[in-house]
Amino acid sequence: MDSYDLAMRYQPQDKQAPVSATAVIKAKTSEALSSFTLDAAGLHVTSVSVDGQQAAFSLDTAKEKLAVTPKTPLEAGHAMEVKIDYSVNPQAGGRGWIKTGSKAGFAVAAQPDGAHTVFPCNDVPSNKADFTFSVSVPSDSDDIGVASGLKTGQTTGDGFTTYRYKSEHPIATELVQIAAGNYKIVDQPAVDGVPIRDVIPRDAGSKFAYALGLTAGQLKWISAPDRLGPFPLETYGILAADTTASQPFDFTGLETQTLTLYNPAYLANATDEKLIAPHMMHELAHAWFGDSITPKTWSDNWLSEGHANYYGLSYRYEKGWQSANGAKTMEEAMKLAYQAGDSYREMYGPVAQPKDESAIYSNQAYLGGPLALYALQQKVGKDKFHQIEATFIKEYKDKSASTDDYIRVAEQVAGGDTGAFLKDWLYGTTTPKMPGHPDWEPDAATSRSQDPAVILAEDPSVKPLLEAGNPG
Repeated sequence: MDSYDLAMRYQPQDKQAPVSATAVIKAKTSEALSSFTLDAAGLHVTSVSVDGQQAAFSLDTAKEKLAVTPKTPLEAGHAMEVKIDYSVNPQAGGRGWIKTGSKAGFAVAAQPDGAHTVFPCNDVPSNKADFTFSVSVPSDSDDIGVASGLKTGQTTGDGFTTYRYKSEHPIATELVQIAAGNYKIVDQPAVDGVPIRDVIPRDAGSKFAYALGLTAGQLKWISAPDRLGPFPLETYGILAADTTASQPFDFTGLETQTLTLYNPAYLANATDEKLIAPHMMHELAHAWFGDSITPKTWSDNWLSEGHANYYGLSYRYEKGWQSANGAKTMEEAMKLAYQAGDSYREMYGPVAQPKDESAIYSNQAYLGGPLALYALQQKVGKDKFHQIEATFIKEYKDKSASTDDYIRVAEQVAGGDTGAFLKDWLYGTTTPKMPGHPDWEPDAATSRSQDPAVILAEDPSVKPLLEAGNPG
């Protein structure tokens, strides 16, 4: 897909389908087509047109596909425009929506493959596209609409106020954010030219003020020239989704592009920086690894989660904050992860080759990934490691990248046997020796109860959803 133009109208009085929507998708055919499919589930589709002509369509509930047959077959290389009108109930259980309980509105949490319960799409991480959004809410309410990207306009008419947003950088479907509800926007001072806008419940008072005040310092830390460099997106901010205690999140945060989604209970009334800042750094690092550079396939997910955790942990130990497991330095934390290395590979598969879908968001991605990066840094040194990271960021900005792409860049920058070294760490069935630490040994007796990840999960710099299948 080349682009999506999504228009959503929130109608709270309609309890069956409070969101009516139109998706306009532009794409170029790679071959001649008499029909095609889009990913879609839980959507009540009422009309489909291709290039302005009504098209036949059908929904396959089991396969979660919307089949479309244009009135006229499409030639190869044809630039088509597909328009789909539909309605949906965000509270009905679609896995891409955040349930808001008794409170009005909605927010989106589509990772890894829930976007097609929000809008028809090609729901794979490699197919990034440009997005524009229109979110309409009743004009006689205190509700507002927000979305990924920068605000481009606001109009009122026919009883609705419409908020328009546009992305300046392509977005993977799993990273789209669209929200409506009783929110207010809190604009923070820009950091090195990057606008900061946060979105919090209108009645939040000051309970998020401390957490939101940490972003500026964190952004300066991670965008320093000797770390990840200039922020790769057009804006950044935090969305503390408006939920009730009866509808809690099952995760802490999610790197929806330009507007990171957070469980409000995690950020509310925080007063101790070390309890939330390392995890906030994890989410911020996703702007580079996950958002700007998106994993090409699900098996490449360690590039996103591994890097985010690597910098979240680095931030923690540079600040001198001890982990819940007693680790005071990155070296101590990585030694614990190393001891579980063989157990991870047995339970989940190699770092870049998960044994099944449930292992994509496992300890191996969250801790085996940082461990492989730490091993690379130990082998090539800090300066060369930074050069690898900077080269990778520059080459794959706004693109999708694979594990082999990262290996190629590392080999190009560091030379020697760097490529073979990384292949052993990322694809090997046993944990290689750690450079600089010949005395480290994997602990074959490590059990789930002793697994360092279970202990590290208490550490806010490691997402408290390390069990397989829980993205974030």
